[in-house]
Amino acid sequence: MALPHTLRLFNVFVNGVSFVDQALELKLPKIAMKTEEYSGAGMIGPVALLKAIEKLELEHTYNGPIEEIVADFGAEKHDASLVRFMGSYSEEGSGTDQAVEIVVRGRHNEFDQSDAKAAENGNWKVKTDCTYYKQTVNGKVWLEIDVVNKIFVVMGVDRLAQHRKNIGL
Repeated sequence: MALPHTLRLFNVFVNGVSFVDQALELKLPKIAMKTEEYSGAGMIGPVALLKAIEKLELEHTYNGPIEEIVADFGAEKHDASLVRFMGSYSEEGSGTDQAVEIVVRGRHNEFDQSDAKAAENGNWKVKTDCTYYKQTVNGKVWLEIDVVNKIFVVMGVDRLAQHRKNIGL
């Protein structure tokens, strides 16, 4: 019997620096295809035509401001910051563990410094606009998206290889 995977422990690295005890929460990027509805003459219903990938955003929350993250705020380069999530999930039905790693590159473009209250932990939120995303589960790459370099790999299948070839890349 399979039971849900439960996140037991996680760590967050920003530009290689670990924030294991300071990171509180991550809202991992929503992965969605941008589509356009099309209904041509004689069709009995619409078809969603693939156009692109929706914007990739990562939101991460810490217990207070962090100098290493602030240093990259509004950086000149679109991929100035590398954020790496490493999670350990367990499934109690089988007793197995699952390693999930998500790596994004992007730019920190928003800080929500929340309320400051005496004797309470902080809730400092960072939004990173991402141009690169890679998800690896137990050492196998499930998904890789590089918006700028036109890379879109799903479970080992490069879905843009022929398109890059068609335009001479």
